[in-house]
Amino acid sequence: MQQDEKREQLIVRNKTYQKSNELINAMGKGTALSQKLFAIGMQHIVIDETNNAVATIYGSDLRKMFNSNSGSLYEHIEALCDSQVKGTSTIFDWKLMMKDKENGKIEVHQVVTDASFKNGTLKLRYNNSLTDKIVNLQKGYTILSLEETISLKSVYSLRLYEMLMSAYDRKEYITKISGEHIFEFMLTELKLDLGIINSGGSKEIKTELEKQNPDYDRIELLAEKSGQTMYKEYKIFNRNVLSKVRDELNKKTSLIVEYEPIKSGRKTVGVRFFVNKKSAVKQEPVKLSAEVKDDILDELYELMHADFKLKEVREIAEEADYDCESIKLAYEYMQDYPTTIEIPIAFMKDCIKNKYYLKKAEPKKPRKGGFMGFEHRENLDMDDLEKMLLDN
Repeated sequence: MQQDEKREQLIVRNKTYQKSNELINAMGKGTALSQKLFAIGMQHIVIDETNNAVATIYGSDLRKMFNSNSGSLYEHIEALCDSQVKGTSTIFDWKLMMKDKENGKIEVHQVVTDASFKNGTLKLRYNNSLTDKIVNLQKGYTILSLEETISLKSVYSLRLYEMLMSAYDRKEYITKISGEHIFEFMLTELKLDLGIINSGGSKEIKTELEKQNPDYDRIELLAEKSGQTMYKEYKIFNRNVLSKVRDELNKKTSLIVEYEPIKSGRKTVGVRFFVNKKSAVKQEPVKLSAEVKDDILDELYELMHADFKLKEVREIAEEADYDCESIKLAYEYMQDYPTTIEIPIAFMKDCIKNKYYLKKAEPKKPRKGGFMGFEHRENLDMDDLEKMLLDN
């Protein structure tokens, strides 16, 4: 069972999905579950006869999402689709607001239009106005990790993860620079992006958002009038959203995120994010079987038997964790070493430990022939030879 679970985790770990940057950066609201369903559904998505993207999500994937190892999935799906069950948001409440500043227009779409659940399989149909932004993407998209998406619990973590991944990849592509990049958001703009503030049916907010340079202070006041006062104060927004999102992203994703407030006087007007990518993922060392170790020893002994006994070759191999390539390089380094080596096995171990073989050894100085190191020369004058001997 443990082996099966490890293999399932490995399968998920290697899966990615593409998401349109337009969808990523669209303002709107949705649940963490709707975002995860979208990510999983992208693995099994087709276009139906009405030009709608249809995602098929199987029971095994649903159980992972709901953390349900037994029993019926029906109650989970019911809560997912029917707001009357628990009075919470459903997948049908996932709405996106996309702005086209150049053409001065704004569009609001309900993302999921239909859902069906049968024989343990969930099918979701997406708004056909979004089809070209979901499938057959040729440009303007970001590749995301399915494993990282599923691991995130907060909807704000999911939204910011996608936004920062998209922004980082674009900045890296433009600047050709890897490493830390900086991204700034107006405070109200960030709340709109995270879905904390939405148009809420307000024509005034929609009209303001359609402008080339929206007045975010006015949008915030309009949002307050409509009852959207969640995380109004920055200190509460910082404590309950930003700090938790940062911690979750740093722990569960390939991003390294820090942030600071942007102030105008004493008032916080925006947030500045410092984003980097983790340089490498730690992997468990590969354990070699006894048979593989014996094969490596045979190869090394055949190469090194002129200088080492089999027991010594084994000691060297264990020092190098049976890294055959590094042992060969160290042995080559030893052979080219310019001075006499008193204890070869100690030299080899030290060379492997400190990777001295990465430095090219000076070539051996050729031994000079002749008596006492003097070169033999034809027709050497005996008076000159006597003088050389006396000088030494």
